[in-house]
Amino acid sequence: MNPIFHFHKDMAGWMAVTGFLFVFGTGMAAAAPATPETEQDLAGLPALEMAERALVDTLYYNFDPWFPRFERSIQQLEARPQTLPTQMELLRFYFYMAGLHGELTHVLSFTSEFSIEKVKKDFFYYSGKAQVLAETLLENPKLSQADRADAYYFLGLSEGYRALLEYGEGHLLSALINGLRADNHLEDALELDPGHADAHVGLGVYRYGNTRLGGLGNFIMQWGQDLRLVGLRHIEKALEKQIMSRPLAIKTLIWFYISEQINPDNADLPDTHPLSPYVARSRTLYLMDQYERLYFREPPEGFIGNKGLAMMKAIQFVMDRDYARALEQFQKNLKICDHLIRVRKFQLNPKYIATVKAGIKFCQLMMAAASGADSKACVLVREQIDFIDHGGSMVQYESSKIREEIQDVFYHQLENLSSRLNCLS
Repeated sequence: MNPIFHFHKDMAGWMAVTGFLFVFGTGMAAAAPATPETEQDLAGLPALEMAERALVDTLYYNFDPWFPRFERSIQQLEARPQTLPTQMELLRFYFYMAGLHGELTHVLSFTSEFSIEKVKKDFFYYSGKAQVLAETLLENPKLSQADRADAYYFLGLSEGYRALLEYGEGHLLSALINGLRADNHLEDALELDPGHADAHVGLGVYRYGNTRLGGLGNFIMQWGQDLRLVGLRHIEKALEKQIMSRPLAIKTLIWFYISEQINPDNADLPDTHPLSPYVARSRTLYLMDQYERLYFREPPEGFIGNKGLAMMKAIQFVMDRDYARALEQFQKNLKICDHLIRVRKFQLNPKYIATVKAGIKFCQLMMAAASGADSKACVLVREQIDFIDHGGSMVQYESSKIREEIQDVFYHQLENLSSRLNCLS
């Protein structure tokens, strides 16, 4: 028997567990400027502007044009005399190139059991180059305070992103070490430049994610403190500024607030508490609307949808017990995945596809049973409950804590349905 619902990284979305989200660039607006008409125009763009355009394009799965563009810029910079300005620009390009590969790992739904070696190898290559160059620059006494803040920022994000993939591959010690370094270096960036708003996103992700995972990592890195609210406020604060990482910050916050809706620690909080399920749901709905309005109301030609947005909506509708709308989003997600595989030739994780199909099956079961249209509903519900009771998992997720909490959402809904249908009688 296959589980109904394999919850996957692309659904859960945080950094230290979906990891340490890639935060593109610093201090720039989220909307992409008008696209230059020629590749020659693009080749002359500075790193921040090129990364800004690339970031928005990743939302539409347009990765392919950007890899050669970044590679050409890197080669040109490496061929120049290595002055401080050249090295700073090269640092940005190294990091952005790593970030493109990092975002691709999210789209393809990498886990400890599924990855594409070339994508992973290229990510580690460029993130390693960024890390080494940042450390070299920080040893230079001639580095200005603004550039020093940037160097700490890119160093921290490179370490954080490496911690993400190391965690996913089960290398917990190195992930913890890189995570702690990332936290410290992002703090250094903010100390040197308090206006470095994008650094708040990285810090927020680390502090929220580390607390939410709990366990030894939280004890070692945060002395067991609950820094969820601290982390959320870091990211909320960043959204008040002009940041280039806005689409990623919004997406991350949505998943964090979805997580807080199901967090059992929040069950008895009053509705006025910032971590209450009521507030978390309100923020989730608001941010999903903002995310869609900003980036998906007027998408490029040929774009049929963003699977991450569809999954966010589907999970929220399941939590709201609105199975018809959840089914619609799961089906849309499956259509997007099919398009990415057949037309765009993306190598998606097969377990992600199984997850989407399982979500469809779950919603169809709940809807059929509620309408009384399926005489076999009790048999199907009982099969799923027995599967879980005998050690099966409805959730495919790296963190056992989050896996159990998400699984409980579906398990309890199956139990409630069983009770309403008198399946035990």
